[in-house]
Amino acid sequence: MKAWLVTWEWIGDHAKSEEKVASVLDARLSGARVREFVEFLYVSQNSSTGEKIAWARNKKLNPYPARFGALDGIEWQGQIECGHNPWLFARLVDDLAMEVDAQGHEKVTWKERPRPRMAITES
Repeated sequence: MKAWLVTWEWIGDHAKSEEKVASVLDARLSGARVREFVEFLYVSQNSSTGEKIAWARNKKLNPYPARFGALDGIEWQGQIECGHNPWLFARLVDDLAMEVDAQGHEKVTWKERPRPRMAITES
């Protein structure tokens, strides 16, 4: 299955999340829609009530806005990051699947898509 996969990423065990997979979204959604969702998800999971109210009032005050990745300095909507540590990482993946073992433990697998290469044009 092709999908937008949103995972928690972290540096150091102190920031480790219980769940690696934060969400799975339809691959047909635009990067802009996914960016909005990822920012909402991060705020809802990592902010106090006061911070949530401030974010609802003025999203520009968010210290960790969701941002698109970049390819050679050009915005690329195929990857989105939001947060500090831990942070959310959204990207389009292929072959997303889940298996459940005999003990009922879920294992999610996927194939990362390679980042596109910038075409060099000569004049």
